[in-house]
Amino acid sequence: MISQILRFIIASVEIGVMFVVLTLVLIASKFAAYVAALAICFLGLVAAVTGRRVPRLRGRIKGISVFIVAGVFAFIAWQAHHIEQRETRWAELRKTAPDTYLEELQAIDQDRWLEELSELRPERYAEETERREAELQAQREAEAAETALSADAEVAVQVVTEAPASATAQRLIASSDDLDENRAVFGRVANELVTNGTCTEAEFIANGGWLRSTTFEPRPVYFMYCGGSTVADRLYLDAATGKVFRGTDGLEISRPDGNGSEQAVERLAQCENHEAEAYVMIKADVRRVLIAPSTARFPWRFDAGTGHLGDCLYRVNGHFDAQNGFGAMLRSTFTGTIRYFPQSGSWQTQSLSIN
Repeated sequence: MISQILRFIIASVEIGVMFVVLTLVLIASKFAAYVAALAICFLGLVAAVTGRRVPRLRGRIKGISVFIVAGVFAFIAWQAHHIEQRETRWAELRKTAPDTYLEELQAIDQDRWLEELSELRPERYAEETERREAELQAQREAEAAETALSADAEVAVQVVTEAPASATAQRLIASSDDLDENRAVFGRVANELVTNGTCTEAEFIANGGWLRSTTFEPRPVYFMYCGGSTVADRLYLDAATGKVFRGTDGLEISRPDGNGSEQAVERLAQCENHEAEAYVMIKADVRRVLIAPSTARFPWRFDAGTGHLGDCLYRVNGHFDAQNGFGAMLRSTFTGTIRYFPQSGSWQTQSLSIN
């Protein structure tokens, strides 16, 4: 066992010494190192095939090891010799035939070729530089175009995805006050409120979208009802900031004196319980649009659905009988919204529809 280990160590040392010697020969002469490596490779092959004891090669295993190491070294030495021969030839061609030299160099080493071209053929170097810059610019433009197409495709997908939601939101806010000025924020917030379950589409439609609040004047605040018809269910939207809040939170935030909530409660009390007066006031506007207003006959009481929407805004539903253009008495219905201004005791019709 010990003898086998010793033989292995000795064989390894001998192969290492052989490699060092061949390396020194390679430094001195590439071709000589190539020939020496081939000779040692041949001896290793003979020992591996025949099993005979070639000097210093005892057995097939050591012969195979020497064959492999010497073969690899022979390949390295041949490559080094070939490069050396080529460099010698190129040095001669550089002086006698620069174009041939540049042609061969271009096929092997582009960077070195470009450097040599700048020295030997400056005109061609300038043309080559311009060509490469043009190709690089074209590549950049192609990448930019591809990026733009990808971005357009993403936008198109996003538009297709968001189109149904946008159409739904626009339908919900179609009757909102000041719609043209606040269409974007009205639609966005309405879609968010419906999506997260705070409000329903039916509530938006029943409320008529976002209605202007006079409580928070001069701020552009609008409101609607979500979850019920009480003051606590009133939802406010500040169109300037996009903030949504309930009740009188907005006043408390905007009034540092702390009296905002009290003033809001007082104002709300002034606005409530005016359904009958709202009915009387809106009837005057109904008469103004009739062909024969003097023939109009209204019942003494408004129809179901009339009530205070909040912020002194009332919805009024009713019906009447009046003559048409041919003198026939016909029954029609109307619905509208009218706002009460408690400071002046005046009324202003916001919307009116007659069927």
